[in-house]
Amino acid sequence: MYINFKYKIMKKLLLITLAIYISACSSDQQEQDDNLNCNCDRVVEVNTFNIIGTPQNPTTTYHCVYITINDCTQIQRQKTYDTTVQSEIPRINQCR
Repeated sequence: MYINFKYKIMKKLLLITLAIYISACSSDQQEQDDNLNCNCDRVVEVNTFNIIGTPQNPTTTYHCVYITINDCTQIQRQKTYDTTVQSEIPRINQCR
């Protein structure tokens, strides 16, 4: 009789511990999901090289090849971008 009572208490403690563990894990995942912007492709890698202009057109063109990832869908894309303005070069963790 004492062993049966002890078994029931241990079983209840195990179920309560398991329930607390599961609820703690799911709330962490929910907070992480709330911080994601599904309309954003986050830049994870950028490679840039300069194309020097000619004497007739001396402007420098920055040719960029960059990789983005959407944190919601986990889809990665490789994109290219050309600009003559250095501040417009894609940056790591920028939304594009």
